[in-house]
Amino acid sequence: MSIELKVKTKHLSVESQIIRFEERKLRRQIKWLRANQTPDYSLESKWNSLNSHRRWDVRNENRATFLARAYLEGKTYKSVEANRKPEKEYVFQQYILPRVAKLANKYGGNVTLDKIQSWVSA
Repeated sequence: MSIELKVKTKHLSVESQIIRFEERKLRRQIKWLRANQTPDYSLESKWNSLNSHRRWDVRNENRATFLARAYLEGKTYKSVEANRKPEKEYVFQQYILPRVAKLANKYGGNVTLDKIQSWVSA
């Protein structure tokens, strides 16, 4: 098991919490501006950017880190993820699995995308 991946998972969790806190602050500011002044669309743009980063980048990186840890610990894929939604299969194949392979290669040694794909399909 890689202690670095464990630390990375904890940091991603905290990052998500911090982003949610900042999103709530921006939402309150936007709401106040709408009620008392003219709306500030730059704040809405910042909120959308934070929200998108949390929901796309942080979430997918956390999932890839989780799967890389499971692979390096020798767990079967079926034991860590029960089902994948068919509509999200493209994201899984194009973004998650290559990132899992990079993380597993970086922290565990000689791991290729083919090994990760055979681990998933086994």
